[in-house]
Amino acid sequence: MKKIILLFALVVLCNLVQAQKTYGTRNGKISFQAGSDDDVKADNNEVVCRLTDGGDLTFMVLIIGFKFKYAEMQKGFNEEYLQSNMFPRSEFKGKITNMASVNLAKDGVYKVSAKGKMTLHGVSKEITVPGSITVKGGKITLNAQFPLLMKDYKIDASAVTDKVTATVNCPLQ
Repeated sequence: MKKIILLFALVVLCNLVQAQKTYGTRNGKISFQAGSDDDVKADNNEVVCRLTDGGDLTFMVLIIGFKFKYAEMQKGFNEEYLQSNMFPRSEFKGKITNMASVNLAKDGVYKVSAKGKMTLHGVSKEITVPGSITVKGGKITLNAQFPLLMKDYKIDASAVTDKVTATVNCPLQ
């Protein structure tokens, strides 16, 4: 009988230890800009993001969801550069490496670093992204800004740019 009670207590304890709270959104925002030219800028306001209180982090964005100022730029982006019919989405799967220093129950701005696999244009690459988690009034927001080199993802955009700056803003619930 003692063994059964001990086994039951162990199962309950394991489930409690593994339970993690998950925060997420389907309305995050990712923008990118090539150099200082505001004309080569696009926004996507339909980013799916998930974060666990253990630091597991995922982002998924449909390439066709990026909106440009000019329709011709959007067409070229989807058809020539990113080939969104062949590679419809981009994603990041990783972990915030210093999540232990973040208190999601306390207001503040916490500097974080996420390490994981970025997949874009069918190419996956390990990257490390600096960012921040802002907690204010119980609301959590992820922010980051980082460069992406087109050649790293086998994207030939040399006529436009060889590097873009990606900016992420995801309010989580």
